[in-house]
Amino acid sequence: MGRVIWMFGGLSILLLDAADREKSFESVGIWTVVLIVGVVAAGILFFASREMTKLRKFYENMLDKQLEIEEKQNQILTNMSENIHNAAHEALQKSHDVIENQAHSALEKEKLMEDIEDQLLGVTNNLIDFLRLKSKKIEINNKPFNLNNVLNEVSGLLGTKYAGKELELIFDVDNNVPRYMIGDSLHIGRVLTNLFEYMFSQLTDEELKLEVSMFSSHEEKIDMQFRLRDTGPGIPTDGLESLFVPYYDEERGAYMGLGLFIAKSLTELMGGTLYAESREGKGTTFLLDLPLKLVDSGNRRRYRLPDKVLTEKRVLVVDSSFNAALAIKKMFAYFRHDVQVIRKEDFEFSMPKMDGYDIVILNESLYREKVLRYLQKIKTEKGDLKIISLNNLLNVKESDFYDGLIDAHLFKPVNQERVFELIISLYDMGVSRILLQDRIEEDKESRLPKAKVYKSEIQEAKGITPESFSDFAGKHLLIVEDNRINQKVLTNLLAQSGIRITLANDGQQAVEIVKSGKIKFDFILMDINMPVMDGFTATQVIREEGRFDIIPIVAFTALILESEKQKMFNCGINAFLAKPLNVGKLYQAMAMYISDKAIASAKEAERREKEALFDGLEINKGIAHTNHNEALYIELVKEFIEAYGQSDETFEKLVREKRYEQIKMLCVDMRGLSGTIGATDLHRLVNDIYRHILFNKHELLWGYVEKYAKEVAKIRKAAEAYLFLKR
Repeated sequence: MGRVIWMFGGLSILLLDAADREKSFESVGIWTVVLIVGVVAAGILFFASREMTKLRKFYENMLDKQLEIEEKQNQILTNMSENIHNAAHEALQKSHDVIENQAHSALEKEKLMEDIEDQLLGVTNNLIDFLRLKSKKIEINNKPFNLNNVLNEVSGLLGTKYAGKELELIFDVDNNVPRYMIGDSLHIGRVLTNLFEYMFSQLTDEELKLEVSMFSSHEEKIDMQFRLRDTGPGIPTDGLESLFVPYYDEERGAYMGLGLFIAKSLTELMGGTLYAESREGKGTTFLLDLPLKLVDSGNRRRYRLPDKVLTEKRVLVVDSSFNAALAIKKMFAYFRHDVQVIRKEDFEFSMPKMDGYDIVILNESLYREKVLRYLQKIKTEKGDLKIISLNNLLNVKESDFYDGLIDAHLFKPVNQERVFELIISLYDMGVSRILLQDRIEEDKESRLPKAKVYKSEIQEAKGITPESFSDFAGKHLLIVEDNRINQKVLTNLLAQSGIRITLANDGQQAVEIVKSGKIKFDFILMDINMPVMDGFTATQVIREEGRFDIIPIVAFTALILESEKQKMFNCGINAFLAKPLNVGKLYQAMAMYISDKAIASAKEAERREKEALFDGLEINKGIAHTNHNEALYIELVKEFIEAYGQSDETFEKLVREKRYEQIKMLCVDMRGLSGTIGATDLHRLVNDIYRHILFNKHELLWGYVEKYAKEVAKIRKAAEAYLFLKR
């Protein structure tokens, strides 16, 4: 009963307080919301606290790494003088060991000594740049420059340093990338060189590709991106984190990571960014972004062929690297050519018809007898087919073995300027006149005597010291060079010589200094890759006035291709010196032109030049084919004359008796031997005879009997004169 009363009582209370309960529920709802908000806020504070802790730890780690980097850099600075001494001492010890080692030939010793000198020079240059960066002495000079000149110089340095390395190097330049832009070309080249050198040190026979792209920002400002990617083993994550941190390796006794540290530091000074991505087993990629400017924002067309007849050609490209072939296709397509790419394997499996093409570009390994015969047939029938041999800059082989068939050599990595020059030269449009900004109208009768041209490689004078240059005391030298370190090296080398030196930082300055007439120069040392005005153009402009023809201009360059050297001579350069600086060769170059003494003087140079011009026999070319071993060359000439000196009689007899297979065998022997000893004219003649044999044009052979006899007689006479001189 009481329980019932309680229930009814409770019910009555509920009914009586319904209004109050509604208010109570509202109150509870508000407090619930407040509670939830509080919980959420607490959660946010908790997670924010955790994130702040993580962020704090991240910054602490960053600070620790920065301190570690600074500590390592300070350690390098602290020990630098001692380590430079150690490196120099080690180099001297290696040099001594090479000299004392009787197992090496004289030529091998010379090559090993050059390698040791280059290694020490590389370390020293990196250390100098490192010190200049730390002391904030490096200045960024933004001036107009030609990007292709930078790429050519970088590839030239790599081709010299890593000659023979089995690696595919590709330049893939987007068609919108301008020819001229404003930036610091010297330091851009240094950054790219350092990146390439690091990647070369990590690779064996893989592929290394540089992709160059341009992204417009606003008005004349552009963002240039250089992406270097390889197909190598990649870098572990822990190695990637410290990739740009330099340190001294006690075990190796060498500085590690200096090149990449310098590259990153120079990039940041130029306002750009540089970082690396890598996956083990998948390769490594460096991404270099640089803010630059256009020289002429209204002129987006960088290269213009001089005649419409040079455009819209049908081009076939076949290469061992499909990626390299695609990059070449892009550059020819820029000039409105219709380009087809075929894989080397597909070409070898089933050789396609090539009579529908205007230009055929084949990898040098594809020029076998079957292909040669087919191409010769097409060329004979069509007449205007252009055939190009595609080679690798790391393995330069500009052979004239197929002189009568191949029109030109193209070397990878390729850029737009090289393709531009190639197209013009293929159709005889006068490359040197078109490429340069100003043309020369020569009045030969009014011109003064010209300084002599030496197209051969300048030989190194031995035992040269800084004191040796006093032989040129009183002479006035103009050094045209944008690299301040190279300027200082040269001026320090010549400081005590008594030579008067004037410096120009670019080609434009050089032109103004020379044409002012205030100084009468005896010798000009001209860099090629410079901002504002390059060495090609500067030389051309100087040569516009005949009164300056007497001044010898010697190029100082990293360019190594025969086509590049020929371009120098077309511009008016007299001789060339390869980078890096070789003191003995610099002395010899100056002696050839301005020495008043007999020691390694111009008389010696003239004697060498006369040797090279023996009628029918190019001595210097032959010596180069024996790896510059003249003693070996002398023996080779002797053996050639003894074995084939009377081959003209043999050839006539074989033709008379129609023994064509024996004639073919004689040609095979003579092609190789005549080319090796430098008998260029005989070599070409034998090639012609050989092709007639291949195409069964036996009726034409009688026309070569007298020609062959004359060439062999010339070689006998030249060889006898040369051998008499060498007794």
